[in-house]
Amino acid sequence: MRLTSNLRGFAAALLASACLLTQAPLRADPPAAKPDPSAAKVQRLLKAAGYDYTSKSDTVWYVMKHGDKLGDFKVIGANEGDLLVVFVTIARKDNIEMDLDLAKKMLSLNNDLDQVKIGIDNDGDAFVRTDISVRILDQDAFKAVVEQVAASAEETYGAIQPYLAK
Repeated sequence: MRLTSNLRGFAAALLASACLLTQAPLRADPPAAKPDPSAAKVQRLLKAAGYDYTSKSDTVWYVMKHGDKLGDFKVIGANEGDLLVVFVTIARKDNIEMDLDLAKKMLSLNNDLDQVKIGIDNDGDAFVRTDISVRILDQDAFKAVVEQVAASAEETYGAIQPYLAK
């Protein structure tokens, strides 16, 4: 009888130890995130291009620009993996009076302007953007992308300004 009681005690202690040992990995700190090589490359390109930029995170940044039509505006960059999106929000939803003439003008600008997309995002804001692979970017190509988006934003805003709410 005493042997059975000791065996039960040993089995209970063994079970409790096993539970504690299997719980330890669950409480362990998660492995450190690996640095994103694309994000690091974009940060190096920003510095090398000489831009005065603000980083919101490792993968989101912006450069302030000034245009005759847009005034001060942000050229925003965001990357996920190898894809870099560079964009400017040129008009907020509240200022857009969407009609057939504005839609036609924006579609026409998509044809007229090189290497950019003009559209309305999921929030209803008007944008000018480009998407590019980080892998193929060098300093000159990176700077060209930022400048192309900024210039296209300025031109697009000027073209759609008559259709915007005052």
